[in-house]
Amino acid sequence: MASLVLSAVGTAIGGPLGGTIGGLIGSALDRTLFAPTVSAEGPRLADLAVQASSYGQPIPRLWGTGRIAGNLIWSTGLIETRTTTKQGGKGGGAKTTTTTYSYHVDCAIALCRGPIAGVRRIWADGKLFRDADGVQRHAEALRVYPGSEDQMPDPAMQAALGAAGCPAHRGLAYVVFERLELADFGNRIPNFTFEVEAQASATVASVIEELCSLAGVPFLDAARTGRIDLAGYAVARPASIRQVLEPLRSAFFFDAAEIEGALAFFPADGTPVARVPAGELGAHPFGSEPPPLELRRTAEAELPRQITVQHLDPARDYQVNAQRARRSTSPSTADLSVDLPLVLEASEAKAIAERMVWLQWLGRDTVTCQLPIAYLHVEPGDKLVVLDGEGRARTLRVTRRELRLPGSLLVEAVTDGAAALSRIASAAPAPVPPQEVLLPGVTTAHLLDLPLLREEDDGPHLLLAAAGASAGWRGAVLERSADGGATWERLADLTEAAVLGTALDVLPPASPHVWDRASSLTVSLLDPSDTLESVSEAAVLSGANACLVGGEVIQFRDAELVAPGTWRLATLLRGRRGTGDAIGAHGPGERFVLLTGSAGNARLALPLAERGALRQWRAVSLGTRAEDAPTISLAWQARALIPLAPVHARGERNGAGDLAIRWIRRTRWPAPWSDHVDAPLGEAGEAYQIDIMAGSSVRRTIATTQPQALYPAADQIADFGTVQPAVTCRIHQLSERVGRGAALEVTL
Repeated sequence: MASLVLSAVGTAIGGPLGGTIGGLIGSALDRTLFAPTVSAEGPRLADLAVQASSYGQPIPRLWGTGRIAGNLIWSTGLIETRTTTKQGGKGGGAKTTTTTYSYHVDCAIALCRGPIAGVRRIWADGKLFRDADGVQRHAEALRVYPGSEDQMPDPAMQAALGAAGCPAHRGLAYVVFERLELADFGNRIPNFTFEVEAQASATVASVIEELCSLAGVPFLDAARTGRIDLAGYAVARPASIRQVLEPLRSAFFFDAAEIEGALAFFPADGTPVARVPAGELGAHPFGSEPPPLELRRTAEAELPRQITVQHLDPARDYQVNAQRARRSTSPSTADLSVDLPLVLEASEAKAIAERMVWLQWLGRDTVTCQLPIAYLHVEPGDKLVVLDGEGRARTLRVTRRELRLPGSLLVEAVTDGAAALSRIASAAPAPVPPQEVLLPGVTTAHLLDLPLLREEDDGPHLLLAAAGASAGWRGAVLERSADGGATWERLADLTEAAVLGTALDVLPPASPHVWDRASSLTVSLLDPSDTLESVSEAAVLSGANACLVGGEVIQFRDAELVAPGTWRLATLLRGRRGTGDAIGAHGPGERFVLLTGSAGNARLALPLAERGALRQWRAVSLGTRAEDAPTISLAWQARALIPLAPVHARGERNGAGDLAIRWIRRTRWPAPWSDHVDAPLGEAGEAYQIDIMAGSSVRRTIATTQPQALYPAADQIADFGTVQPAVTCRIHQLSERVGRGAALEVTL
C-alpha cells in the first residue's frame, strides 16, 4: 500500500489535495517522521513575537529571513548610576542638591540555531533600535555571534561569569548588549525582536532535506521541490516534522508520498503519467462486477465560502498581515482562517488564498476505481487521465494505491485542481510607516557669561543655550570638572532646545544709541524647523527679539525667511545691555543665540567662589557617551553682577589747575528709560574709583560716592612733577559683591 501523507490545508478544510492525514499510522516511518514525542502544536504566527526569559525554552530554527524575539539567557541585572547635582549657595542663594538615578544592563539574548548569515534590524518595544547599517544609540556595544562551531565566549559575559563558567554557546546564534541604557524603556529590558538572516537563500527542498535528515528518514527525494523559493520560515516550539511541514504544504501545494518505504516530495502541478481507457476501469476477478467508477461529491454547503490567509509581511517589518479570497456565489457560510507563519509578500498570500478556495471547489469529487496490474507504476501523487464510456476525459490525482489479488489495483483519487495553481492575484500594499534610528548626535552648547538680561536673574549665574542638529536629539546633561577632566559633576538637565545658529555675514560698526536701519544680518539656524518673527518697534523697545551675535547683544525688528532655515534680520538696535564694546569686533561664522522667546536657555546659579576659576564644561547628549562630548574651557566672571562702565565723562579746570571730573553712571538692570527719573542704581550703594593713568601704570586712585571727583593741582604735581594739561583716567563703578565694574577710559 502507498498513499499521500500530508493534506493541503488540514483536516479542518479537507479538499482535493489530500484526504486523511496520517496514512502511515502504524508504520515505522510514520512513527519516526510524523509522530511527535510530546503533545505539541505546529508553528504559529505569534511564536516569535514575544521575548522570553526562562529555562527550557526551545531553540528556534530559521530558514531564510525572519523576525525573531529570542530568549534572554544572561544578564547582569540592573546597574544603578547615582548622580548628584548641586546648585546655589555661597552668595548664589539657597543651596539645592538633587540626586537622580539611571540604570543600564549588560545582557545576552539567544536567537536561533546557527550558523546565521547576520542580524539586520533590531526593534525594541516595536520601535527601531538598530537599522540595517548597524546604527543604534542605546547600547555602548552590540555584538552578534552567528552560532558557528568555533565561536569564542563573549568578553563581557566571561568577565562576569569567569573564564571557567562562561560557555561559548557554539551552534547558537545570540546577541550581546553591553551597557544597554534603560531610561527610554521604563528602566527594564525591552522586548527585542531581531531581523535575522539565516541563509543567503532557502527552498522548500532544503527545509525538507534538513528535517528528514534529522529524523533519519532514508531514500529521501525532495529534488522536485527545489524550485520553490522560501523567503522566511521559523519554528519556535516543539513539533513533529509533519507539523513543521504542513504550513509549507498548505502554502506551496506540494505532495508527500510514501513509496516503497521511502518518502518522495513533489509539486502538485505535475503532468499525467497515464491515460486509462474506459474499458480498463473496473478490473476485477471472475465472478465480481464492481462499477467502473465510484464517485462521491462534497456538498456545497460544506465547502468554504471564504478563506483568510494570515502571514508575515516583509513590507510590514514582518508583522502579521491577512489576505482573503471569497467565492462570490455560494450557499456556504463557512469562513476559514489559515495560519501560515511564513514570510510572504501580500500578493503571494492573496494568490495562495485564491488557490485554496478554488482547489476546494474544483476538487470536491472523490473517485474510487480498480485498475489492471499494468498500472502498478502509478504512485500516490501521480495524475491519471480517465476516459468514461462516452469518451469524456477526467483528470484525477491519486491519493492511495492498494494491490488487490489476483492482479488488480484499488486506486483512490480526487479530481485534479492543478488549474487553480496557476492563479495569480494582486493585493494592495499595506506597509507600516518607515522607521529610522534617530541618533542624538553632538550637542551644540554655548555658555553665556552675559550682562544682566532680566531683573529676576539678578544674582551670580551662567546662561546655557544648547540644542542638537540631529533629529534624534532629546536633550543634554551639563557637566563640570574642577580637576582638569579627571572627575565630572552633573549640574543641569536640558530637555528643550534653544534657537541657535551661525551668522553668514559680518555686522558692520554702528551707533548703539539709535536704530541701525542700514545694516542687516543673515543667519542659518541649527534646526531648520525653528522660526524667527518680525515684531513692532515698540515690542523691540520692550525687550523683544534679543539675540547674541558673537559677543554683542542686539535686537531686531524684521525677520525674513530667505531660504530653508535661513533668515535675514534688519532694523536693529545694537550694543544692548552693555555690550557696546563688541560692536566693532565681529567676524565671519559667529554664533547666533536667540535670548528671548527660546525655552531652551537655562539659568545656572553658581557660587561667587567660582568666579575667575578655570573650569571644564561639557554638554552630553542624552543617549551618548560622556567621553564623546566636546569640552569647553571657561573662567566664569559673573558678568551679570559687574556694573557697566559710566558714560559722558567731562573735565573742568579752575585757575589753580584743579581738575573736576564728572560722569553719568549707568545701571546694569534692564530698566526702562523714563524722563526726569534716574535709572535704578542696581547696587547696595553708590561708589566709584578713578584711576589716574600714566601710560599703562596707575599713578593714583581716587574714591568717591558721587558721580564726580576732584584731582587737585597739588596731586598732579606730586604724581607727574607738574600740572597736567591732559589727564587720562579710568572710571569704575563699584559693586559690593564683585568689586570694580567695567572701566570708562577717557582723556580730559
